[in-house]
Amino acid sequence: EMLEEEIVSGALPPGTHLREVALAERLGVSRTPLREALTRLAEMGWIRIIPNVGAFVREITPHEVAELFLVRKALDGLAAELACRRWTPEFAAELRKIADEYREHRLAKRYYETRVSNCRFHRFIAEHCGCQALLDTIQRGRLILRSEMARHPFEERLGETPPQVAVTHYHILEALEAGEPAQARTAAERHLEQVRVRLEDLLERRF
Repeated sequence: EMLEEEIVSGALPPGTHLREVALAERLGVSRTPLREALTRLAEMGWIRIIPNVGAFVREITPHEVAELFLVRKALDGLAAELACRRWTPEFAAELRKIADEYREHRLAKRYYETRVSNCRFHRFIAEHCGCQALLDTIQRGRLILRSEMARHPFEERLGETPPQVAVTHYHILEALEAGEPAQARTAAERHLEQVRVRLEDLLERRF
């Protein structure tokens, strides 16, 4: 769990060589349970293990980003539509608070806090959509966390985007507050599409 958190948080960025001896000493465990943990992380898609070379935090490719955001676009859009049908003033207040926190952290270039707020915003909508099967699908696939991993190498570049054109959550929030399920779905889908295009462009330049 500690290694997974470090990967997701960006403390262990994509491409990091996970050296067993150093990790075992730092985490205070023997190499056998560490290898078991690395095997689980590989099965979950967080790392890749190269025989006779070692384990590395996975680097996401442009193709994987395209697939990931294709799925998220459909699922997040549906979650927003369903959540809009269950809208309450309490829900609205909490979601606006998260959206404001995301914007503040982003403008201050507090990248870790930005990631946390971004995950909270999208997870909050999914958790209040009223469809357990949809929530389970999003959580089992770790779709939101995997999306955040794609951002790690480019956080400074993304942080340099002018505030007036940066992708925020307010269009989704406003559609939800308007009580328009179809509009909320469209706003969520458009949001994910904007993020996908930006990340794919950065990844293409890198690869």
